[in-house]
Amino acid sequence: MKAYKKIMSGIAEFEKVLISIDLVVVTLLTFLNVLFRKLGDWIPSFKISLAWTEEVVINLFVLLIMLGCALCAKEGSLISLSLIFDRLKAGGKKVLTLIITAANILFWVLLLDTGWKKVVTQLGNGKSTPILRIPEWMFTIFLPIGAVFLILHTVEFCIDALSRKEGETA
Repeated sequence: MKAYKKIMSGIAEFEKVLISIDLVVVTLLTFLNVLFRKLGDWIPSFKISLAWTEEVVINLFVLLIMLGCALCAKEGSLISLSLIFDRLKAGGKKVLTLIITAANILFWVLLLDTGWKKVVTQLGNGKSTPILRIPEWMFTIFLPIGAVFLILHTVEFCIDALSRKEGETA
């Protein structure tokens, strides 16, 4: 169990670093895009198009959201209604946790499968993005990668929740 916790802790730290880098890049590109657009409005001779940044920003946001959701799954803080859960005794909470985990994992596996099929299709047809001409699969791969992290952290949360003693909180 200690090795498992250490591995999952390392994965979570990797995700946090990736999210931080992603957020800095997204913020910087968005800021520069707005800045250059405004400068072009104020100084007509200063027309630099950074339209390509939108392509990158949108796709990096997908990665950001997927990894952020995975970290939320680790903490059990994805959107939920605790109305029923809070009224259950410890045994009922564990049963409901198993049911919710199974439903979540089923959804994440479907997301993984759908994302992977899309990546394979894009690899097969060689389609590229409209502006940067980067192969589309390079951005679409963020979806199955995020789904893998969601599955890992959902399982981690379930194991942590089931191993908690009665009255103990996360």
